[in-house]
Amino acid sequence: MKIIQVKISDLKPAEYNPRKISKEDYDQLKKSISEFGCVDPIIVNENPERQNIVIGGHQRLKVMRDLKLKECPVFYVNLDPKKEKELNVRLNKNQGEWDFDLLLENFELEDLKGFGFDDLEEKINKINN
Repeated sequence: MKIIQVKISDLKPAEYNPRKISKEDYDQLKKSISEFGCVDPIIVNENPERQNIVIGGHQRLKVMRDLKLKECPVFYVNLDPKKEKELNVRLNKNQGEWDFDLLLENFELEDLKGFGFDDLEEKINKINN
């Protein structure tokens, strides 16, 4: 797997991308990228039919553009349009769930709230009832 730095201006969001982001999640993502940089590469198609179309990482790309960053890490794949769309959905669908017991065992509640888990207590109460 080879990850390379690519000019953000060269990347094109997929016109069909069904993901959206709330203001709260956007703000948390922006805070994370501002502090740590983009440590999760953008997945981009290198197929000649779909050159530089983003498959995964649309929200990170939006934040990086808003932050006026010039480059980001990219992992290129070569997919036909049908497989490109499938991967786009699979990247967002297969995200798993949180183990709240492990979170609370290993992190302070206030830290978790600062990481974006604003409604953590509410979720825990729902699980325990």
